[in-house]
Amino acid sequence: MAPAVALTRRAGDDPQVGRPTNPDGLVLEAWAQGYMVGSLVIMLCITIANMRRGVILHKLILIELFMGMFHGTFIFAHEPYYGWYLSATAIFLNASWSLHNVIAWLKNKPFLSRKVSIFYITTVIIAQGYWVLEIYANFTFFNNINKIFLKTRPFEALFRDPWWIFTTISLVWNIHHRYDLTVYQIVRISPRFGVLLVSMGLSMVFILIDILAVTRVFNAHALPDGINPFWKLAFVFKCLTDTIVLDDFKTALDRLSKARKRQLSTVGGQLEDGDFEGFHGWAQNWAGVGIDSGKEKVRKMSPAVRRVEDVKFADRDEEHDVVAPLSMDEALRRPRTRMESVHSEMRLL
Repeated sequence: MAPAVALTRRAGDDPQVGRPTNPDGLVLEAWAQGYMVGSLVIMLCITIANMRRGVILHKLILIELFMGMFHGTFIFAHEPYYGWYLSATAIFLNASWSLHNVIAWLKNKPFLSRKVSIFYITTVIIAQGYWVLEIYANFTFFNNINKIFLKTRPFEALFRDPWWIFTTISLVWNIHHRYDLTVYQIVRISPRFGVLLVSMGLSMVFILIDILAVTRVFNAHALPDGINPFWKLAFVFKCLTDTIVLDDFKTALDRLSKARKRQLSTVGGQLEDGDFEGFHGWAQNWAGVGIDSGKEKVRKMSPAVRRVEDVKFADRDEEHDVVAPLSMDEALRRPRTRMESVHSEMRLL
């Protein structure tokens, strides 16, 4: 039987790792942790407000956000509890990162073939071996036992982000090839999906900066070893992509595609060209041809009631919209040929 490994502190000649003492580094790290926790709390509330019962994907997103918050509080700890508290909260953070890859897999799964899907989730599972080593290295480094963490930290992005990069590229490819939509059309139909794409891009930028920082491509003298704000910014934007569109990407894109088809059928192709000048006036002029304006009573919609075609949030779950009931007078004034479609055309936003 091999002897047990003794965990003892490094010799006194080695510089001790502890809470940041440089004022600039301390302020920057405190700001980054506050930014991360505040953002995750807001996203947590938004997720709770929009999640539906029985949807596992929504629950996983909620767990991801909750576990990620703990590691944004270790700046308040002091010695001798600083290293222990930092290492303990890092376990939840690493679990949140792995869960994010599982969520990305579930969201992108409808676009993947069976072989690609199995390979995706299998590699995520295999990568957990690195995170076990990282948890140990994190504990021993910040408790001044050994410096394995300095060798494992540069490989962190390799075991954390490739799946997310693949998911982003896959989503953009499917938008262009399967749905024949441009970024401009997506943003015009659903600004929410535009925020999703921008968040993905920003997360990529901060992932790259984090890699450059930990590999010493540029020197950040105010930042202690193993600590920087860049991965926190990347993590926030990755979580935002999960929160802004809770359902899988195919479901959201199918709604966008249906909304675009409705708009094209309504305006006769003017949406695609971006030409809306004179459209409303043209419609009003032709609406009065052959009709006695003195006898015709125009029914006015309440500001809270619109047609389905006018709803801009196309990625909203239509099954949970509230149907606006019609009064008896409104029902009698409507043409008989349209009575069958009353409930499909009148909704409350």
